[in-house]
Amino acid sequence: MILRKTVFLILFLVTTFTLNAQPPTHVPLMTNTWKLIAERSYRKNKEFKMVPTFPAKLEALQNKFVELPGYMIPINADVEHKEFMLAVVPMDQCPYCGQGDIPSMVEVKMSKEVGYTDKPVKIRGKLLLNKTGDLRSEIFLLNAELVK
Repeated sequence: MILRKTVFLILFLVTTFTLNAQPPTHVPLMTNTWKLIAERSYRKNKEFKMVPTFPAKLEALQNKFVELPGYMIPINADVEHKEFMLAVVPMDQCPYCGQGDIPSMVEVKMSKEVGYTDKPVKIRGKLLLNKTGDLRSEIFLLNAELVK
């Protein structure tokens, strides 16, 4: 009887620690627009500088309003944010902030400040593709608003 209880306790503890060691799950947010963003590639221009290239279907959305679901990745240590990165995975699964691969991200510039949340959000804004290869983000959502 004592052996059974011991074995049960060991199995319980191993299962509990194994479940806690798993990476947190998140709501899958991949949409067709996110898939297009993920198809971005790079090439050398005439000055031998690496610049982004975008798929034609994403180019067609340039300067149009689009909606993207995602997770807020703050770029400033504030409670309210007017600028942040939007990613398809939460911050704790970002390689710079937690674990995982480099996610597709878009820089968001809101029309008014919003409070930070670690829950999924949906943002609507004007899509701008930055093809210069400078040190800014390559994809922006400008004049963005939180979609309820």
